[in-house]
Amino acid sequence: MASPVKILELYLVRHGESLGNIGKAEMFDDDRKFDAPLSEKGERQAQLLAEYFSSLPLDGIFSSGLRRSVHTASEVAARQPENGVKRVEVHKLFTECNTGEETVGRTIDEIKKDFPLAVSALGTDEKEKVIFHGKDDTDSQLLERAKEGMKYIFDRYHSGEKIMIAAHGAINTFLLYAALGLSHEQSFDPSFFNTGITKIIFFEKGTGSFADTHLVYHNIVPHLYGEMPEFKF
Repeated sequence: MASPVKILELYLVRHGESLGNIGKAEMFDDDRKFDAPLSEKGERQAQLLAEYFSSLPLDGIFSSGLRRSVHTASEVAARQPENGVKRVEVHKLFTECNTGEETVGRTIDEIKKDFPLAVSALGTDEKEKVIFHGKDDTDSQLLERAKEGMKYIFDRYHSGEKIMIAAHGAINTFLLYAALGLSHEQSFDPSFFNTGITKIIFFEKGTGSFADTHLVYHNIVPHLYGEMPEFKF
């Protein structure tokens, strides 16, 4: 049997708790009503996530263009070690599922005003709003978008790099399906806690032990245990 050849180490993360998650986005009368920022608790979750990753140099950090996702990813980028990436590439393919036209989205220049480490993902249009509107998308369409997102990552990284995608609960479900080669007709629905981490390692074809895709762990939150013990069990 061939020796294992790692081509990608993927960390799939959900954003920290947002004001939308706790029903408080209605307080806003601007675009934040539909693109809610992190709550105070969510900001702390993102900081603890960043501390957890501060000793692991990442080669790429990706995010959707929504505030809660970019903020979470930016915390991680800001705490990266010297040899880790210090920017967040923003791509519309990682937008949350069923995002309607009421979520107007922002350009990368608008996003950078709040999150200076944000940049346009390589190959995307810097002048466009970084948003994917798909209010009525079917599960099949969502899986196809997730497959496109994974292809984008694989087209860029295939030499054992460590990559993080900080996105959202629903689109992360389809990214997980796409990564594992599953269909959208699964009989289970994987949970994604706020800042929960899923690790997947991909090996060159025929070199992985038993399989070439390894789901190492799913939805773990050890970084929260000290301050948020409710996540322990």
